[in-house]
Amino acid sequence: MSNKGFREHIEETGRVFEKFGLTPMQGRIMAYFASSDKSEATFSELVDFFMASKSSISTSLNYLLSIKMIDYKTYASERKKYFFITDEFFCIYFSQMLYNLKELKELCYKTLSMRSSDNPEVSEKILKWVEGANLFEEAIQNILDDKKK
Repeated sequence: MSNKGFREHIEETGRVFEKFGLTPMQGRIMAYFASSDKSEATFSELVDFFMASKSSISTSLNYLLSIKMIDYKTYASERKKYFFITDEFFCIYFSQMLYNLKELKELCYKTLSMRSSDNPEVSEKILKWVEGANLFEEAIQNILDDKKK
């Protein structure tokens, strides 16, 4: 893939990561780690690649470290940190998705309790959505449980 093609791919993939609640820079950093042929990158490499401020890269890396989507290692002969994507990267996303889904379902139930009986078809649609969400939640939870084993 050409450098321009790679950068475009990082942008496109980064926007998808944003949909999971990451900032644009956090999303692009995750896209970089997920897409790069290299298994790790230094702080300087990321600053150079993104042509972003050190502060922006540092803040993003610190957040991604705090939620354990990335980690770092050092080598005895160097003082640099080498950042990389963690094995738990997808589990973290799915866990967050489940949390958000549970929160949304609670709000749906609250909405249903507040609705009048004038338009039952809307309430029925909400209940069908919740039923589907329950199936989705169960399937994702089973996958996460299997991965932990």
